[in-house]
Amino acid sequence: MLKTTLTKSILRTTDNYIKALEKWWISTVFDMLKFFPREYEDRSQVLDNFSMINLKEKNTILVTLVSLETTRTGWNKLLTKAIIEDKNGFLAEAVWFNRKYLASQLKSFTWKKILLSGKVKYNYGKVSFNSPEPETDLSKIAGGIVPIYSDAQYIPGRWIESKMWNLESYISDIPETLPDHLLKKYNFISRKDAFHRIHFPKNSHDVEVAKVRLAYEELYNINYTAISQKHKRFDESEWKSIPIGLDADYVKEIFSHIPFDLTGGQKVALFQVLKDMEKNHSMQRLLEWDVGTGKTIVSLIATIHAIKMSEKSGNKIQVAIMAPTEILARQHFASTQNMLIEFWLTSHLLVWSTKAGDKKNIKTDLKAGNVDVIIGTHALVQEDVFFANLGFVIIDEQHRFGVHQRGVLEWWLWNLSWVVPHNLNMTATPIPRTLALTLYGDQDLSIIREYPKGRKEIHTKVAKNDTQRQEIELFVRNQIEQGRQVFWVSPLVEESEKIDLANAVNTYETLQSIYAPFKVGLIHGKMKAKEKEAIMQQFVANEIQILSSTTVIEVWVDVPNATIMCIEWAERFGLSSLHQIRGRVGRWSHQSYCYLFPTSGQPTDRLKAMERTNDGFELSEIDLEIRGPWEVYWVRQSGIPDLKMADISDLTLVSQIREDIEEMFETKDAKWEE
Repeated sequence: MLKTTLTKSILRTTDNYIKALEKWWISTVFDMLKFFPREYEDRSQVLDNFSMINLKEKNTILVTLVSLETTRTGWNKLLTKAIIEDKNGFLAEAVWFNRKYLASQLKSFTWKKILLSGKVKYNYGKVSFNSPEPETDLSKIAGGIVPIYSDAQYIPGRWIESKMWNLESYISDIPETLPDHLLKKYNFISRKDAFHRIHFPKNSHDVEVAKVRLAYEELYNINYTAISQKHKRFDESEWKSIPIGLDADYVKEIFSHIPFDLTGGQKVALFQVLKDMEKNHSMQRLLEWDVGTGKTIVSLIATIHAIKMSEKSGNKIQVAIMAPTEILARQHFASTQNMLIEFWLTSHLLVWSTKAGDKKNIKTDLKAGNVDVIIGTHALVQEDVFFANLGFVIIDEQHRFGVHQRGVLEWWLWNLSWVVPHNLNMTATPIPRTLALTLYGDQDLSIIREYPKGRKEIHTKVAKNDTQRQEIELFVRNQIEQGRQVFWVSPLVEESEKIDLANAVNTYETLQSIYAPFKVGLIHGKMKAKEKEAIMQQFVANEIQILSSTTVIEVWVDVPNATIMCIEWAERFGLSSLHQIRGRVGRWSHQSYCYLFPTSGQPTDRLKAMERTNDGFELSEIDLEIRGPWEVYWVRQSGIPDLKMADISDLTLVSQIREDIEEMFETKDAKWEE
């Protein structure tokens, strides 16, 4: 019954409304029942004069509609303005934007009583309602708790509220989804009861218990799917992965070859990785770190330890490290050579530009088991690349690879030994812990947020006006004259007729005139890979002093001599993105700087957070609160649906749900989802 297609007879409406609902992905009875109210209003106490209004809360007030007019603003928005009167004859106004149906709906109620519900502002001696919810049915004056629905495809929320009553009888068909022991543990109401209370509440308590039940269910479903996938991988790789015992003394031996002390965060993450690899199933771990906190050394120590311990046990493994770009792969190769050689380990670099003859030899060595460590790009996942005994896979910036590309390495498709390798995925995007647990719930999580001792914080400044910008430009020239280099980032490549943004091409031309005779380079996503590689190599070699770029530099190679990051139109970026871009500098001994240039006249309050802290996780929390997870972390692309009741930043709830699910798998109560 829940899958019954919505029809005119069911909803008692017209074909136009049915078609409009379908455009909003509401085509069945259950689709509409899952369209939950966005908020609720308590209409049990209705005011009748403006003097009783509480400016801090929503108010419901009975007024007379004096006049109503609709106009277009300078930005072509539809503006509907009403003059309203309370029982004492005092006037106020109500304003709505882009609510076309209001004009026709309310026009016939001029000089009649209506209800308005919403927050109120009091400015310059005038009471003003901004987008209040109108109600012309005065029988709802003592209506108690009233659900308020969002508009859907130009269908008013009030229409949806009225039609929900036609679907009330279908709620009894809603099946239960949570296990009985969880319903008893938390004293949850049933799922069908939750749906009924969410749409037809008698009081605020009904709304609260329904929200708690449905919020738990939303996060439970997401996390159950992820955790079940993780355990399914564990089961499928049972005794097909090589367990590698943790040798604490040998780890200390590796430490002795490192010219600096690891941070506490690095040691904890390393221990978690090495303990995972002791198990007889494949490790599935995500290593998340803040930019500059040093994840590379953790993966390198794990690599050396894994190869040496597996060799000691008589089943020596190979390790593959895959990076998203050729220049980053080359950087990994160059930075690991000294340590690998010290431990008598062989390594090769396999990228697209590797010469044909060298590629053939490398592939032959891989297949024969003569290579301990292979570092490369997508070139590692070609059908003619075979491994003799691939036991450990490390994927840098894992979110930049497709599922198939990762799967080729993560499983045994071209591994001649049919061993399922241990998997360590890495990302330098600081994500709040609760969101990371949800987004990457099919992996165990390690986080590094502690910076190495002695690292200097990046000095960050928001330019408030043209005078400050000119001062910054003079400082930048002074730094270039002292031998430093500069990244200059813009949000777009070329000018748009609709959006007048700063862009890398125009910035490149402007910088050439400002900073002559110094060399300015240009790099952006529309360039061919070889062109980008060539420009970056020139920048690394200091043949280019200023690099005008789009955000393609976000995951590029470290350039120790580049100490200044300038970002145009900074308000267009989220704080997390700004932090990632800023992280291209400040990685070495020189003091580094980041300058944010917002558009003239734009507010800079949000950008001030960049001045206050260099902590990417703190900034990600602020970004999550301001912009929401869907916009900041591309949650929709990850397959996680919109959350209608749950708060994805509720770490306590997410952690509790994951504990409940993990306990189920440990007691064998869970079943795999087909």
